[in-house]
Amino acid sequence: PENTLPSLISTIYPGINRHPIPPDQYFAECTILASRNDDVDDINFTILSQFPGEEKTFYSADSI
Repeated sequence: PENTLPSLISTIYPGINRHPIPPDQYFAECTILASRNDDVDDINFTILSQFPGEEKTFYSADSI
């Protein structure tokens, strides 16, 4: 396999592009670990950009 991010994702999560989107448990069974947050952000963005539908952002705040 190629040493690319798409190749890594398709190896860890085969069938990720199938519809309907796989259930949460599908992603919980195999994880991709990275030592740097910017690598994690790139992986998350690449995976999430493959999902259909409108993007929604949810914000939270902790206060005492």
